[in-house]
Amino acid sequence: MHEETLAVLSFSFLPALALLLPLVGAAGAAVGGERRPRLRNWSAVLSTGFTLVVVASLLARVTGKGPVYFELGFLRLGERFSCGLEVDAVGAFFALFASILWFAASLHAFRYMDHEHKRTRFFIFMLLTESATLGVFMVQDFFSLYLFFEAMGFLAYLLVIHSETPRARAAAAKYMGMTVIGGLSLIGGVFLYLGYAGTTSFRPLMESAWLTGPFKVAAVVMLIAGFGVKAGMVPLHVWLPDAHPAAPSPASALLSGVMIKAGAYGILRTALSFLQSPVAHGAEGQAAAGHGVEAAVHAAGGLAADVRMLGFAVIWIGVTTMFLGMLLALVQRDIKRTLAYSSVSQMGYILFGVGCLGYLGAEGAMGMGGSLYHIINHAFFKGCFFLAAGSVLFCAHELDMFKLGGLWRRMPLTTLFWCIAALGIMGIPLGNGFVSKTLLHHAILESHHLAEGARLATAGWVKAAETMFIITSGGTIGYITKMTYYTFFRRPDPEHASHLEHVREAPAWMLAGTGLLAAGVLFNGLFPGLLMRRLVGPAAGTVPGLEALYVEHLAHTTIFLWSNIKEIFVPLAIGLSVFVLGAWPDLFRVRRRGPDLFQLRLPRWLGVDFWYLAAARGSLRLLFWGKRNYAPVKENVVALCRRGAAAAVHAVREVVYPSLTTRPASWVSRQALLLYGNARRELLPRIREYQGDIAVGALVIAVSLTLFLIMRLM
Repeated sequence: MHEETLAVLSFSFLPALALLLPLVGAAGAAVGGERRPRLRNWSAVLSTGFTLVVVASLLARVTGKGPVYFELGFLRLGERFSCGLEVDAVGAFFALFASILWFAASLHAFRYMDHEHKRTRFFIFMLLTESATLGVFMVQDFFSLYLFFEAMGFLAYLLVIHSETPRARAAAAKYMGMTVIGGLSLIGGVFLYLGYAGTTSFRPLMESAWLTGPFKVAAVVMLIAGFGVKAGMVPLHVWLPDAHPAAPSPASALLSGVMIKAGAYGILRTALSFLQSPVAHGAEGQAAAGHGVEAAVHAAGGLAADVRMLGFAVIWIGVTTMFLGMLLALVQRDIKRTLAYSSVSQMGYILFGVGCLGYLGAEGAMGMGGSLYHIINHAFFKGCFFLAAGSVLFCAHELDMFKLGGLWRRMPLTTLFWCIAALGIMGIPLGNGFVSKTLLHHAILESHHLAEGARLATAGWVKAAETMFIITSGGTIGYITKMTYYTFFRRPDPEHASHLEHVREAPAWMLAGTGLLAAGVLFNGLFPGLLMRRLVGPAAGTVPGLEALYVEHLAHTTIFLWSNIKEIFVPLAIGLSVFVLGAWPDLFRVRRRGPDLFQLRLPRWLGVDFWYLAAARGSLRLLFWGKRNYAPVKENVVALCRRGAAAAVHAVREVVYPSLTTRPASWVSRQALLLYGNARRELLPRIREYQGDIAVGALVIAVSLTLFLIMRLM
């Protein structure tokens, strides 16, 4: 951390306290253990509750008085790398919704974990993961973020593998493999960023090559790929559909509601690092209006054009992610697997907003606001979905939606909370998703207006992205309506009706956690102006490079206008048409003729796993290519090893053993020191000379082992 940065910050214990409370709760859970389950459960609930209070106080402090810091002197690597806590409004925003979701999950887990084994281990690692996740949002440099990000990833492994079934073990192994790959990409990107920016801080030096030189494609790609693994970004999402169904429902809510947002947070910070200098695209629009096309093209050069292309790329990464996630969610049977693919799709919306932020540059407050609002919205409605799904599993012991039905009579409160979340994610007015999707739609319209005004070649592609946004929103309505109908409102099939007769409403603790998140869905949907003025607007206003005029426009945007409400009609028509097309035999009680849209089995080659496996096999073949040419080398190495082993045996028999038995100890000591000195003089220069080759060899071995692991798991 730099001295000039510390001068404008205020010291506070709140960041450290927010990280410490979950650790204290984990210690309390360990003390309670299986013999005192109430102490263990209450430790989790109280620690997450107090953490929520501390984070809310921290957000109020940051938005009112500016960023705060707390130095962690014990986390230091040399003089250049140190890990300290520093919280601005954006980080506090992420920490707030993470704390809310963790508190709701701990309430739900109070009773849900009764039917699970190794409950103490679950609560301990749930709380440790909370501390690491909050650390991700409470730092201001990529090195510290990397440390907390990797700690979060490795600690969450115990949540994924908790049930220890073969399915959970396979999902956890895939999760860990992707975590390692993402970590390697991320640390490579961090060091490239350090080389270009001159610092690991989110605020690169103004004279650095990061802001003044050509666009740093390799660094940006590695950073986005490293964060994108956790964010569930296509095509790096392969771990997510397996991990969510395998983990207990409270952990699934955390994986989907919070942890994948940590990846989105990293991508957002990467994009914001380019806005530290006045890279205003507004000048381009003025040039286009006042000086014609030539002036507009001239103004579009340099870093501004590079950042815009980065935004354009992220827009289409988001479009691809949201669309493919929607298609795959549409053909699933398992509720939690459907929600997992839905999380992939919803992450596409968040990346879509980040892309609009980059594309618009200084005018990108609407994209920033849309992403932030959808982040907290998704945390609420997807957390509510997963906790409600956990209640269904707890009471009905089934997650296949086609084997369920009629649960609205037996689980009315769970059904109510589920429907509130459904209205939110579908973007129906008065639901929270309507607000964030309206902001995102405004952002893409502004991007298209900018592109047309400046006569940019990407204008048509931006318009196509808007069309895909509308189609994906319609598909989202389709699969959510399908899941809601088959799980809660359809009359159950006679062969499955018998096992549903015993179903009763979920316990009060589980309803409390689910209801808390459902209330958040309603609050965010009913009072968007309050959140825009008090939370989203101030958070966006702290971002360097965003023009204050556009931030003010964001904070006072009116949502409930007819021009915004009528935009839902097209997605609603698409979604209901898709639902009726797939569910008409059950709706009208007729025999199905033709393929079942909701139970299609896509060919394997359409899955990303298939191509990862093919790439891994091809890479392994490439590594062993030329085996015949290197056979003589192998034989020479083996022969050399054999001679070395024979020499070692001879030395032990003829030198070492007689020395220990017939020579004095002082002579043995002198000979040992002499041997050590000779070896050191001979080996160290060679190690220094070939240390680069050794490092590359170690990296090749690590990548090869990772590819082999992927091949074995998929």
